[in-house]
Amino acid sequence: MTIKKTLLHWLAQDDLKRVLNGLHQLADRYKDEQLRNDVTFQSGRLKALEGQRIRNIISSDDDHLHTAKIRQALLQIINDLPNDWTAERIESNSASFPAGSKIKWKKYAAYLAAAIALLAGIAEFSRYSLSDFFEEKKTTEQPAITSPPSDKASTSGDNSPAVITDEGDVNINYGEPKPKKDSTINK
Repeated sequence: MTIKKTLLHWLAQDDLKRVLNGLHQLADRYKDEQLRNDVTFQSGRLKALEGQRIRNIISSDDDHLHTAKIRQALLQIINDLPNDWTAERIESNSASFPAGSKIKWKKYAAYLAAAIALLAGIAEFSRYSLSDFFEEKKTTEQPAITSPPSDKASTSGDNSPAVITDEGDVNINYGEPKPKKDSTINK
């Protein structure tokens, strides 16, 4: 199939992006600046039309009219192509229109935006922010609620020999016997 027939077949299928991609590839292969300029202009028109469709600011009649004008311009460009240009590698590569990679990029950007929105929603409900995660935590020790030791508490041997009294003094019992009361002191 000649390049003209291939491009006309895609145009008949209303695959304008594929036609534009094929024409871009031809302009690159044969280094035809005029063809590149014409195709770039029509590509811009199609992209602007798609933008109007997305924003829903174009009527159906105007949409059909502008699409028909783009199709007519592409038909004229295809008919003006030299007859000796070949279609090798155009058919296999044409399915990947350069805007297709942008669409993939837009899809991943939409996923990223959705993930950020999800994290922002979680942060809003949990009262955390990103700075809370990256900020150095300053811990302050709060003493545990303790009750004063009982009067009968004491330790002996190698097990924690210190006992804190109510007055804040530390008594250490090294396992020595308790001193005997002095009977000479009268109370």
